[in-house]
Order: sequence, then C-alpha cells, then structure tokens
Amino acid sequence: MSGRPVRRRLLNEAMAGVVQRSSRSGMTIVGIAIGVASFVAVLGVTASANGQISDEFLKVEATQITVTPRSGGTGTELLFAADADSRVSQIDGVTATGRWWNVPGVTVSVNPPSIDPGSSQPPLLAVTPGYFDLVGADVSSGRTFDDFHQDQPVAVIGEKLAGDLGIDNVADQPVVVLNNLRVTVIGVVDNTTGSSAALTSVIIPAGFAREHFTAPGQRETMVVATEVGASTVVADQLAVALNPAELTAYQIVPPPKPTVVKDRVNGSTQALFFALAGICVLVSGVGIANVSLLGVIARTREIALRRSLGALPRHIAIQFLGESAVRGLLGGLVGTALAMAAVTVIALSQQWTAVIEPWSLVAGPVMGVAIGSIAGLYPAIRATKIEPVEAFRR
Repeated sequence: MSGRPVRRRLLNEAMAGVVQRSSRSGMTIVGIAIGVASFVAVLGVTASANGQISDEFLKVEATQITVTPRSGGTGTELLFAADADSRVSQIDGVTATGRWWNVPGVTVSVNPPSIDPGSSQPPLLAVTPGYFDLVGADVSSGRTFDDFHQDQPVAVIGEKLAGDLGIDNVADQPVVVLNNLRVTVIGVVDNTTGSSAALTSVIIPAGFAREHFTAPGQRETMVVATEVGASTVVADQLAVALNPAELTAYQIVPPPKPTVVKDRVNGSTQALFFALAGICVLVSGVGIANVSLLGVIARTREIALRRSLGALPRHIAIQFLGESAVRGLLGGLVGTALAMAAVTVIALSQQWTAVIEPWSLVAGPVMGVAIGSIAGLYPAIRATKIEPVEAFRR
C-alpha cells in the first residue's frame, strides 16, 4: 500500500474511527475544547483587561504643566508677557491656565483689627483671572475678578479666612488692609478642586500686586491644565507660544507619565493569566493521552487484524494520529467558540470593551490539532508495537 489513495483511505478510516466511537471521541473533544477555550479565553480576557487598565491609567494621568522663568531678570521686568495666559489658552488641548505667586512681607488686617499682628499672617496670593478656573474655585458670596480688575484694589478671600476676619457677606463691600493699602473684598471662595490654599488666603489681582508689592521674579509660576492625554503635545508647544524668540526662556515641566507602571501591571497580568492557561492546556493534554491510550488497548484485536491484512506499522500510526488530530480540530473549533462567548460575557459583566485578537480565532483550532496530535503520539507508537499473533492469543 502506498501513494495518495492509501493516505486518503487512512484519513477516511480515521474519520470513521472518530464517528463510530462517539462516546470516546466526545470525551476527547470536550477535553481539548476545555484546554483550547481556557487558552483563547485567557488571551481575550487579558487583552480586554489590559485595555481597561490602560484606560484607567489614562484617566488618572496628571494633566497639569508647570512653567517657571529660567532667569529672574532685573527684578522689575515682566518675565511673562501680559497676554501670556491668552496665548497659551489658544493651544488645542488646553482647558485652563493661570499664573500666581506668593507675596511676602505683607500684613493683613481689617478695621477693627481681627488678626493679631504678632500672630501668623494669612498667605497673600497674586493671581491672574485664570487661576480660579485652574483650581476649580466655587464662590459662596460675590464673585472672582477678571481682566478688568487686574489693576484694581480688590480681593477674593477663602471661606476659612473670611470666618477669622469676621466677613460673612461681601454685599456690604468689606475692606481688607494690606500693609497700608485698602482693598475691597468682592468674593468668598468656599471650595476648590485643585488647591486648598485658596481657602485660607487673600487673593489679589496680579497687576495690582505687581504695582504695589515686591516684584515676583522667578516665584511667578504658570500652571497649564490640559485635556487627558494632551499634556505632552501641549508642553511641546508652550515655549513657542510664550516666547518664540527665546525658546529656552522657561522651564516647562510636564506631568510624569504612568507608562512604566502601566506596562509593569500589564506584563504581570499577562504572565499570571498565561501561566493559568498553560496549566489548563497541560492537564487537558494528559487527560486526552490517557483516553487515547485506553482506546488503543481496547482496539488491540482490530489493530492485529489490520496488521494481518498487510497494514504496516506506519499505517497504524497514521490512522491513530489522524483520529487524534481530527478530534483535536473539532475540540479546537468548539473551544474557540466557547472562549469567544466567555470573553464577551465577562467583558459585559465588568463593563469593559471586549478585545479579541483576530489571530486567536486561528490559534484555537491550530492548538487543538497540536494538542490532539501530541497527546495521541504515544498511544500511536504503542499501537505500532502490537504484534498480530500476540494480540490474537489474548
């Protein structure tokens, strides 16, 4: 026996063996399907989980860029252009921008004095109007200031400080004295989402502070808030927007990227899931090998009869390997289908986006054939060693 007709006949016999021994074939196919389903499902769940992890890291990614002058200049010159906030706000991806600095050496009081000059003085912040949007300030009374107030003697104070100063309503235009300068309180901030300093400080316009108090120098800091994922692109454009003639005039510090941590988490997750999938495949393969070996033992007389009729050992081996490969293919197809369903259900239950790699749809059946063939290799070898005479004597 040789040639293509022989291979076709052996393949037909392998198919017939799978169909005729439906119970054993069913058990083998189920075992292979469990192993393949575990592996393919792990691939899908891992990809979906990694996608969700990436989304979560993206959500918590910091979005604030800090800009400070590299040089203090002569001490009186403007280190930021007057329209710096406006220039920066025109960059795509910028959601808010503002500048601020602490004004040192200023005594804060009211008339009559409610703060002992010898006690700790509240901080005095000089800010541009964008600062309030930057820190997410909520105003319980009055309003914040805008560009019109930049050189005006007005102030916004935090709610805690307002309580200490005995100010509970700005409708009466209460006055705060900064050294000898009287400024009118126009608003009270009772909550912020970005900085608690606003709740305990006196906040005055940057233009007014620059005119009456010590020049800020390098203490003047610009903070730029961006959309999620836009901080790197915005940071690259800030130098041109602020001073196109001297691109190194400012130190621009973008927020740190959580990429390294994200990659480590994804790598650990993949390693864990792949180890679990490998165990499932190994257990499945051992079980299939046992079932196949029992099949060889149960079919000893059949093998002896085929050998007596002229079948060579390699024909017997091809037949049993063919049966194992066919069962593996069927198990791989069933397992892949089960895995797709499992990944979809898990993703929906966790409100994730299901991610299924296209190549895994091919990998499942191929893995089924591989598992079936490897598991059937030893039983096939055992089958070739069966001698017809010995078999008929049993």
